[in-house]
Amino acid sequence: MPKNPFLLGAVCALGSLVLPVFSSRAAATSAEATTAAADAFLGHCGKQHFMPQGLNAAPGRKYARDRLVDIRHLALKVTPDFKTRAVAGEVTISFAPVGKPLKELALDAVDLEILAITGKDCAVAEHQSTEDKLILTFAQEIPRDTPVSVTITYRTQPANGLYFRTPEMGYPAGDTQLWTQGEAEFHRYWFPCYDYPNERFSSSIICRAPEGMDVVSNGRLLSKEKGVDGLVEWSWLQEGPHVNYLIALAVGNFHRLEGTAGKVPLALLVPPSEKAQAELAFRDTASIISFFQEEIGVPFPWDKYYQVYCHDFLAGGMENTSCSFMAAGALFPAEVGRLDSLHQLDAHETAHQWFGDLVTCRDWSHLWLNEGFASYYTILFEEKKNGHDAMLLALKKAADRVIGSNDTRPIVWKDYTEPMEQFDSRAYPKGAWVLHMLRSRLGADLYREGVRKYLELHRNGIVTTDDLQDAMEQVSGLSLDRFFDQWVHKGGVPEVDVSWSWDAQAKLAKVTVKQTQKTDDKVPVFEFPLPVRFLLTRDGAAETREVKLDVTKAEEEFYFPLPAQPDLVRPDPDMTVLAKWKINPPGDMLKRQLGADFTGRLLAMDLLGEKKDDASVEMLTGALNGDADYAVRVEAAESLQKAGTPAARAALIAGLAQPDERVRKAVVDALLAIYHPDSRAALVKHAAAEKNPAVLAAVVSGFASWPDENVLPLLGTKSYHGMVAAAVFDALKGQNRQDAVPAILTWLKAPPELLEARDFGRALETLGYLARDRKEDDVYTFLATFLNDSRETRRAAAARALGALGDPRALPVLRGVARVKRDAASVPAGAAIARIESLQNSPVQTQEAWKKVESLTQRTEELEKKLEALQKRDEAKPKTP
Repeated sequence: MPKNPFLLGAVCALGSLVLPVFSSRAAATSAEATTAAADAFLGHCGKQHFMPQGLNAAPGRKYARDRLVDIRHLALKVTPDFKTRAVAGEVTISFAPVGKPLKELALDAVDLEILAITGKDCAVAEHQSTEDKLILTFAQEIPRDTPVSVTITYRTQPANGLYFRTPEMGYPAGDTQLWTQGEAEFHRYWFPCYDYPNERFSSSIICRAPEGMDVVSNGRLLSKEKGVDGLVEWSWLQEGPHVNYLIALAVGNFHRLEGTAGKVPLALLVPPSEKAQAELAFRDTASIISFFQEEIGVPFPWDKYYQVYCHDFLAGGMENTSCSFMAAGALFPAEVGRLDSLHQLDAHETAHQWFGDLVTCRDWSHLWLNEGFASYYTILFEEKKNGHDAMLLALKKAADRVIGSNDTRPIVWKDYTEPMEQFDSRAYPKGAWVLHMLRSRLGADLYREGVRKYLELHRNGIVTTDDLQDAMEQVSGLSLDRFFDQWVHKGGVPEVDVSWSWDAQAKLAKVTVKQTQKTDDKVPVFEFPLPVRFLLTRDGAAETREVKLDVTKAEEEFYFPLPAQPDLVRPDPDMTVLAKWKINPPGDMLKRQLGADFTGRLLAMDLLGEKKDDASVEMLTGALNGDADYAVRVEAAESLQKAGTPAARAALIAGLAQPDERVRKAVVDALLAIYHPDSRAALVKHAAAEKNPAVLAAVVSGFASWPDENVLPLLGTKSYHGMVAAAVFDALKGQNRQDAVPAILTWLKAPPELLEARDFGRALETLGYLARDRKEDDVYTFLATFLNDSRETRRAAAARALGALGDPRALPVLRGVARVKRDAASVPAGAAIARIESLQNSPVQTQEAWKKVESLTQRTEELEKKLEALQKRDEAKPKTP
């Protein structure tokens, strides 16, 4: 599902939510920066995202909801009002009771003003609105399997689920739009529904929008007609059933590109202000669909495929059936070169059209069946687009994310507090790796057959992990109980120490494998096949011997007869086992590894970086300047920084002339981590000549470590979405330049260019942090106004900024924000309150007074809710004639 736009290609996409957040858009490199998990939340991979907390967050094990009715079709009629940011809606739900006669139906609904309810073939006697439900009571029980429908007319100004973006909110003139985001359970905020993934139905949306606007929804367009009121009525029908969170609606002014992938109609829509970036975003979509159809063996399952880029989207992207919604913040200009690409985000969301849409996880504990597949097929497309080594690199980065998370929870885990907690490294990169290990074990052809059977058996249905295991066992004849138990139902990864020796007399190679991870009832001793490749020379000719070790114990020794001493030993050379490896070949063998396969050279870079001798630095310098693959040169730059010797520093300074911007940025990052006058002088000189705005921004951001480097003049540097200006703010914060507050305040009051949402938020936080010792009112007043901003991202950023400012005058307004639990700013407001209070030495009486005020406020709110509920109940009662 959703995704932070700055996700590593190999993974994490909150579904496509996608995940990690970088200090600024420019500082996030690129091709490695835009994915999902993709979809993760990130953000859900990690998926740092802007998603609101779930309404019913609570500890305890979570199980799939009871499915009391079979919903056949959901029909929506909506009229958005862009001036008031409200929606007038009508939803008709056609259903039949499943197991027993039905007297009462509880729908998910939050903050909806219910105007009328009618039934067809059933009579609604009364209804009741609670905090999160609309409960319908029928005059008579509806018999089992009896089809009926209810129509609910309502109004709402949604806080979540449906989002307006208008010029009055500060968005560019001509870019007016609204869009929806349903995953995990957010559609309940804008229409009554069954908001859980274990139910599928067909859907239709009729939307009445101003003339000149586009309307995009699921399925195919049935009609488009202008009404007498001047609004244009668009009618969309999704005949293939899908789960509730995949319902989608986007309305607004867009620049459109069109194409096809075979018979599949394609379109890409971006805000008109971003039309120059549209071609770069659309360049891979057709080839992605063509590749997936061939690789998966199942045709694209929907009527069309549209991609809509949305201002301040809550994650990187979201895979609604037949139309993915993406973050406009993921768009990029051509001048950043190969430091950015959208093909990973594109591939991630497109893969979801099969995995997550055609089949959907039954409950959130099986989320990896959505996100792991989307992440892995993103990696497979990486191979198609950029070659096998690119796939291996993506797998390495995915493994690094898993290992770096230190997460010992299983992938299938029912103890989450709320669904968004599941969008993390377990669902995205680890899920991808599980599939890769399964493919490595079965072979590519048998794996494809198993995936095809999985999709065909469960097409248009809901799935659990057992369904995937059953399909793979059917085609392979293998028992996969142990595989799924240790990799999916247990947690952690093996930590493997591999060493070897040579018995010249017996001509035997000994390989010792130790698993050093801490084991318990959650993390097992893993059993896995471990390929080992021996490269040797006999009679002047090179030979390769491949063996496979069956690792089953915490420590084992394996012996292999060889005709000669191996020149090189490569455990798992093709990356088929997810593990934290400890491999340290002897010096002469390490040197030979520099001429080995791609992953061997990457490993050599890591190992050489741990040494500081002249020979190692010389080898790294040679790789930086001479290796054929940019990724190895990037690793060489990082390892030279680890070495940190004068020779390593000199090699990096010379490396600033690297023509490949990906390597050049890695050199910049490495030099920034070496605190030395020579590094600084080289970077200052380089900043004056660097033409790539993303590399320049990385340099500027890195000047945070040099307090006397004046970066303020660079605020005037023009760049796409102010990426250089955002880097300046990062640097100023790191330098603690409190004297820069007036300049920052002036710039933010009327920014000459539109900053990305995260960058603007970071700028507000920088302002609050640097002004923490000021006594003037200007900063406090400026930041406090954003607590009422119509943009949820700015409200949250303002709360964090006020926490950094530490001004106790902010406490009353922050407390008011913190009480609005469904607002994106409520959690950061609570954290800001805690920080400010920790800075104060308030008298006990003052603290007690605040507690009383808060208690009274809470009681007042409770009474208001009860009164409102009574009024709604009274209104719903049938009127006496």
